[in-house]
Amino acid sequence: MKTLITLLIATLFVSPAFAQFGNILDRAANAATNRANQKIDQGINKGLDKVEEGVKNGGKKTSGNAQAPTTNPDDQAAQTSTSSGNGSATPASAAAKTVSMRSYANYDFVPGNKIIFEDDFHTDQDGEFAEHWDLLGGQAILNKVGDGLVMKITDGNYGKVTPLMKEKAYLPKEFTIEYDYYQTPGAYGLQFWFEDAEGREVIKCQADRDGASATYMVNDESRTLAGSMPEEIKYANFNDRWHHVAFILKGRSIKMYIDQFRVLTVPQNTAVPSRIIFGGIATQEEPLMFKNLRIAEGGGANLIGEKFGEGKYISHGINFDYGKAIIKPESMGEINAIYKFLSENAGSKFEVGGYTDADGSDASNLTLSQKRAEAVKTQLVTMGVDAGRLTAKGYGKAKPIADNTTFDGKAQNRRVEFVKL
Repeated sequence: MKTLITLLIATLFVSPAFAQFGNILDRAANAATNRANQKIDQGINKGLDKVEEGVKNGGKKTSGNAQAPTTNPDDQAAQTSTSSGNGSATPASAAAKTVSMRSYANYDFVPGNKIIFEDDFHTDQDGEFAEHWDLLGGQAILNKVGDGLVMKITDGNYGKVTPLMKEKAYLPKEFTIEYDYYQTPGAYGLQFWFEDAEGREVIKCQADRDGASATYMVNDESRTLAGSMPEEIKYANFNDRWHHVAFILKGRSIKMYIDQFRVLTVPQNTAVPSRIIFGGIATQEEPLMFKNLRIAEGGGANLIGEKFGEGKYISHGINFDYGKAIIKPESMGEINAIYKFLSENAGSKFEVGGYTDADGSDASNLTLSQKRAEAVKTQLVTMGVDAGRLTAKGYGKAKPIADNTTFDGKAQNRRVEFVKL
């Protein structure tokens, strides 16, 4: 009996001790995780600090021996585009303005990695309609703004344009949409909507100065969800600027981003979209303008860690302007995910390979691909990755993964590859 009482007393003392020990282990594990996440965040911020310092110094060397990285967009001189054909004059403020890479430090949008459609209009002619698009209503034209062409919907209630595809139903189960949009002061907002395989409108979205909204069908009933804008880009702050819009449908979830902000989440979408249309109410004085459309299958960061673990990752989410080696800020969602993997797998080494399509000369493509590979390496190094773990190599148009004679194939071949060494 005395032995039993002794055991009971011991149990009363030991059980709290184990509970406290378990709590200590939990706290230690949580602390380790938090420290790891803090290091990743510090790496991202460190890299962005260096990028912005380089911009402020005009690309000159910073203090010390490190060369300031050049991964920010060019400052483009504001210029007015003259009217061509049925196009209207474009305000000087529509030329692109510098966007801070730091503003995208917490950006978590990762685009799909299989290109379905991509068009920056660089093969089209000013004053003409886009070769790879169809006009469904109103009027639209391409005009030069800054150093590139933009789609301008100039007439219609509604003016409508859509990518010209081989099949009417081309969207997969999960996909991402990205484009750049300019808000003309006083103009209605640009809308994009999805039709199902029977041609019925099933999702309608809008992202403009008033906020973001999505109307979609749930059990044959229409439902609208809306999100307000952050103050930084709300109302008047949205005007006279280009904005990057991103949309992802993954499972039943829809998320929409404007610039670096997630502005809308739809948790239970049941609609099944098959194609996309852009449009809205437009006039020649107040046109709807957009550019750089990209539609891709998949989306989300999960695939990146898996493919890196297998030893090869092909990225279509690190983007550059046509003919340039300057990383676009919206690429930071993908770069952040890549940096996270490299930080958590410190012993791994990778080659960063740059690839172009077959347009242009072999020499210029080789030079451009080398500069792009080096820009990606530089960005990761400034974020904290040991430079000795990465090598940069440009391959130009070599090793195509798709047909370089087709519009779709060229989009697939413009890529950055990470191959384990």
